[in-house]
Amino acid sequence: MTDSARNNSNDAQKGATVFAVTSGKGGVGKTSLSDNLACEFSRRGYRTMLVDADLGLANAHILAGMKPGKTLSDYVDGRATLSEVIEEGPARVRFLTGGSGVKDMANLEADGRNKILAAIEELRPHCDVILVDTGAGVSKGVTDFVMMADHTVVVTTSNFAAIADAYGIVKVVVQDGYRNPIHCVVNRVRSPEEAEQVFMKLKGCTERFLNFDLNWLGLLPEDTSVEGAVVRRLPFSEAFPSSVASRYLAKLVTSLARYVSASPKVTQGPAR
Repeated sequence: MTDSARNNSNDAQKGATVFAVTSGKGGVGKTSLSDNLACEFSRRGYRTMLVDADLGLANAHILAGMKPGKTLSDYVDGRATLSEVIEEGPARVRFLTGGSGVKDMANLEADGRNKILAAIEELRPHCDVILVDTGAGVSKGVTDFVMMADHTVVVTTSNFAAIADAYGIVKVVVQDGYRNPIHCVVNRVRSPEEAEQVFMKLKGCTERFLNFDLNWLGLLPEDTSVEGAVVRRLPFSEAFPSSVASRYLAKLVTSLARYVSASPKVTQGPAR
């Protein structure tokens, strides 16, 4: 058996491919991207789970227009089973929602984080794709979830602080031994040239100072439909499927889908 065949066999046995979506800096559109990636994967026929691991400040369910009865806070505290905190959202994505404004979750100790990590591993055989929306920053409450992911998507904008913080999260996990692929998405750009400039700055830093090769995934443009979808409390790809942002999102998922070992099942609609 070749190394490639052996790796594919191992991936199939492991189950879902886990993508961590992180940013370093808050407010760059990380959670919106997570919601929409999950919806697009699901529409293409992948059994998709979104885990909101922004501990204490979870809002993926808010952008999806959901009101979960129970959350990861209930699961960690033993008030609910894992199956009881999973709910179906837009595009039939299954959500494992975190707690919003929950101080104990924001300061969750290692035992609590490990329980959530173990839950993600438990879910792998039952999913094709698991997206983990991490918090912002470089605390253990963020890096623990990145370190367990098969792939990481780091989100930034052209804002200097956002670029610096994106480099910061990459630096921390690489220095901690993370060697899986890290893909870059530049959000809210006015042109492909702007996105390319941001990516080349980040890539240059990771190569020079970390000896790590950052991958280019793509961009999401400035699009008023994104804010319009927030008002409607729906992922923009559900609220405005023909928008420019939705078309660029589809390209991101096409690029990520090649890393998914499972084949899509019956699709819910044509992929745009």
